[in-house]
Amino acid sequence: MAADAVHLHRALWCAAALAVVLGSRPLIAQNWMAQNWQDLSPRERYDAMQNYQHHQQLPEDRRKDVERGYERWRQMPPDERARVRQNYDRFQKLNPKEREQFERKYEKWRQQRNPPPQ
Repeated sequence: MAADAVHLHRALWCAAALAVVLGSRPLIAQNWMAQNWQDLSPRERYDAMQNYQHHQQLPEDRRKDVERGYERWRQMPPDERARVRQNYDRFQKLNPKEREQFERKYEKWRQQRNPPPQ
């Protein structure tokens, strides 16, 4: 039974990470994350299951990317997590034009940081 609890806890974290990656409503509220299934509201349980099922349907390499992101997230100091959440909240509030500008700037930055192979 303990293995099932660990698997569920990891699935919830992966679902939350996937929600952030995909831009859907995350299960994270401020600095709190449900520690077990019983702590979630019926809506949060539904969202978690939807996210988890979507995660399971992703191609293997994409699932691995999400899981690596989850591990990076878990290892972040709490203040860094708070900064990421704050930035994500600000991003979610951008209007379409601002979001498009941000995405263009981000893509340009990303290409400069990791130039394509020649």
